[in-house]
Amino acid sequence: MDELPMNGHKILISACSGLLTALLLSATADAQENSPQNALEAAASASIGGPASAQAQQEQDRLRRLEESRWPSLDRALDPTEEALSRFQKSSGLSLSFDYQALYQQSTHSLTGLDQSASGQARIIGNWSLLNRDGPNTGSLVFILENRHLLGQAISPASLAGQIGYVGATGVTFGDTDTSLSVAYWSQVLAGGRAGLVAGRIDPGDYSDILGYVNPRTTFQNYSILFSPVLPIPDPGFGIAGGGFITDHIYALGIVSDANGSLTDVNWFPGGAEFYTYGEIGWTPAKDQRYLTNVHLGVFHVDDREDAGVPSSHGAILSGNVTFNENLMLFGRLGWSDGSAPIARRAVNAGLMWRPGLYDDLFGFGVTVADPSDASLSDQTTAEMFYRFDVSDNFAITVDAQYLKNPGLAEDDTWVLGLRMRLNL
Repeated sequence: MDELPMNGHKILISACSGLLTALLLSATADAQENSPQNALEAAASASIGGPASAQAQQEQDRLRRLEESRWPSLDRALDPTEEALSRFQKSSGLSLSFDYQALYQQSTHSLTGLDQSASGQARIIGNWSLLNRDGPNTGSLVFILENRHLLGQAISPASLAGQIGYVGATGVTFGDTDTSLSVAYWSQVLAGGRAGLVAGRIDPGDYSDILGYVNPRTTFQNYSILFSPVLPIPDPGFGIAGGGFITDHIYALGIVSDANGSLTDVNWFPGGAEFYTYGEIGWTPAKDQRYLTNVHLGVFHVDDREDAGVPSSHGAILSGNVTFNENLMLFGRLGWSDGSAPIARRAVNAGLMWRPGLYDDLFGFGVTVADPSDASLSDQTTAEMFYRFDVSDNFAITVDAQYLKNPGLAEDDTWVLGLRMRLNL
């Protein structure tokens, strides 16, 4: 295994030492009362999409700011800005939030000599209630304007997989695509909150194979851990998604979106009428428990993409997660696909997330074993572990390690070490 370059090694050692020191100090204090489960319950009611969707992310961040943190002086310093945004939302119906996240990743092996990557993303998230603001069936204009940029390295984490011969992505959403309108859609609550519909420029990943841990900005970073690698989710594009509860426990969800979606190209179906279609039917104990405990069967189909030269594919996924005692979530998936569009033909992944009771700290571990769509490649195993350290209500630091066995296009197994920060307001 190659040695880490000295500058990256020092950065990671320093960061890990600082975090371990802070954890030891925190462990001597009484555990703080928090409500992570309540945040996920509220987020599940705020959006028909997953935890990373705009409305769900806003709700989780809002509720987190009501809890205590390790750095209350920073919380108090930001209170006037938060209160001003809250007053603006009450008077105008427009909820605005801002976040910035940065990710540094370094691999122990590279095919090209590039083994370090870093990028940041600044986002403005808007949710403007324009119809029935205080009524049961609210209609809102939702948008995310963001800028993704390099941070002191030649490549972004989204490009690191290509340098190390890994079939997949080690840093989902952390690219270098400059400024873009990633989503802009109408969100309509239906049937008094039992159903919903979104239409416009949407992110298909927010409505495909939803489990409560899937958020690349706050939990895992590898695509094959966040999703099943048999699922070829396109980038944001124009589409429509809808879902609702058939009974108190059974729900259905579906999406049709542009199979040639692009974060930077906002044109109307630039590759023509080529669609990504996904649907699922699932069970959950209650509507607001959808992120916490859920089992569902999903199926998908992607049309031929003629300009891209990618043939059609289809497949199915059986997924589930369950939460115990508000602090331990177990998750797992079985997936199958036919066609070359997905990363894998067959895959199984499983893992857990655990809250140790220290503020909003979070530990996660996941493993995926995949049979690549390229029959010439051996089975690929991906393992990822992270610890998210809650510095304040608005600021978190995450240390992450990924182990890539049989990366696909490289002979050597590889470690990818990461350091991520997120600031939200």
